[in-house]
Amino acid sequence: MSTNNENGRKICIGIGVYLIAKCVLNMIIGGGLDISGLLIAAGLSCALWLGIQYTNYAVAGILALIALVHLPANISNIGSNWIYLIEGIIDIGFAALLCIHSDIKEHFTNTLNINN
Repeated sequence: MSTNNENGRKICIGIGVYLIAKCVLNMIIGGGLDISGLLIAAGLSCALWLGIQYTNYAVAGILALIALVHLPANISNIGSNWIYLIEGIIDIGFAALLCIHSDIKEHFTNTLNINN
């Protein structure tokens, strides 16, 4: 898949790497294997890499939703869950970046062409 903005694609690849690393870190901290979480992180990373039109907004929505759903528990247990609170803040920052950064928005201009 081609890209219309190489810098935007690099930023998106970085966000995708963060998502997978975050999932692996959470598996290490939580002490369990989370295949579904890893598959979701990989799927979101692929969506970021492909740059199909409007998927940046979908990924941003998912990141923000996950962060907001876990925010109350992370704040109430801040003494033991500070790393999760930091992850949530980073997730919100990346969600905003996916929606407002011009290079990223230009990267997400590919269309799904199934006729070829």
